[in-house]
Order: sequence, then structure tokens, then C-alpha cells
Amino acid sequence: MNRPIRNIHQLDRAIRELRDKQKSLEQSLDTNFQNLKGNYFNMTLNSIFGGKRSTTNFWADIVSRFMESEKLQQGVSNLVSKLADKIGDVLHDKK
Repeated sequence: MNRPIRNIHQLDRAIRELRDKQKSLEQSLDTNFQNLKGNYFNMTLNSIFGGKRSTTNFWADIVSRFMESEKLQQGVSNLVSKLADKIGDVLHDKK
């Protein structure tokens, strides 16, 4: 595209080439967008959980990944402790 345009025919040819390039880029962009739409869920899961997942036990894999987190384990422990205290208080008050 760096060649100089010296007459109307060269200008028309340059315009045609740019329109062809535009159509090609639009088709490429559309194809890439369709691929993204089709693979978004799997790409998101791979980004969050990393690597290959076992397709036979999907939810068990997710739970095991979450349970590897020390903060999550502490949060679950605190929740269970508070629930046990509340249940104990309710049972004690009914007596």
C-alpha cells in the first residue's frame, strides 16, 4: 500500500484491494467470534481450574479444587462451628 497512486485507475484498484481486505478481515473476525462463543464455557473452566478435567466426575473435580483452598477450608470450618452452636442453643432452649 506504500506505492504512490498517480491516477484514477490506481486509486480504484487500491480501493478494491482495501474492500477485499476488509471483507476478509470481517470474515476472519466473525469466524473467531463464533469459535469464542462455542468454546467460552470450556475456556473459562480451564482458566479457573486449569488443565484437563475428568469428564466422568465433573462436580467432584470442582469440589476438590475448592477444598484445596486453605481460606475456603477455614470458612467452611467457621460456618460449621457457628451452625453447631446455633443448633445447640436451640436444642438447649427447648428443654
